[in-house]
Amino acid sequence: MTWDQVTAAMQNAWDRGFRELYFSGGEPMLWNTQKHSLDDAIREAKRIGFFHVHVYTNGTLGLNTRADLVWVSMDGLPGVFEKRRGNYFHQIENAVRQREHPKIAIIYVIDRNTSSGIEPFLHWVQDTKFPVMGVMFYFHTPYYGYDELFLSDHERAPIIDRLLDYINIGLPVINSRAGLHALKTGHWPRRFPIASVVDVDGESVCCRASDEVCIDCGYAACTELTEFQRLRPSAVSRIMRYW
Repeated sequence: MTWDQVTAAMQNAWDRGFRELYFSGGEPMLWNTQKHSLDDAIREAKRIGFFHVHVYTNGTLGLNTRADLVWVSMDGLPGVFEKRRGNYFHQIENAVRQREHPKIAIIYVIDRNTSSGIEPFLHWVQDTKFPVMGVMFYFHTPYYGYDELFLSDHERAPIIDRLLDYINIGLPVINSRAGLHALKTGHWPRRFPIASVVDVDGESVCCRASDEVCIDCGYAACTELTEFQRLRPSAVSRIMRYW
């Protein structure tokens, strides 16, 4: 997107009532024009008035940004991580430990390769005092078809039950109980109208994927928002931690 497209999209979103802004990709840290960088866009978003600005990143380009919160993709410890992200675990770990940003949370995407690494990763985060707010778990969504990574509802259910158990014993799971229950049952609205995605091709409600993908969506942030709107106590308390 050009600078003019980005700033116009942000202003248009604000005018229609959006107040939280997330930069994602691809890798948003790569975005720049000859005159503007991602931080310029974040500065403009704050000038417009967005309450909080978030960045989703894989962490390979560092975490030095003006964003209020940085979400870093880490899907397991070495031996699991590289199956999804490549051989960058220690590079990303070092960026987080150097505290290049004061407010960091982890996004862990669960798929057939990474599902076995959840508990060891959570214990590692806790035991090594990894300087993050905690770990938000998503499930692999079949944006590009039902590949070998996809987990069915029946396969997701026991994993979600384990995540609920981990919350109960105090492991650093950011997902709320209400959000996880919604993800397990599927009882949450698709094409969630309070979320919008804008890219160079235009705007989509909730997601860029086709409607056929919605039924198997694993984007847990959506269930957190739906349960927040329903005023589920666990969702409200969790989301206020990072808003």
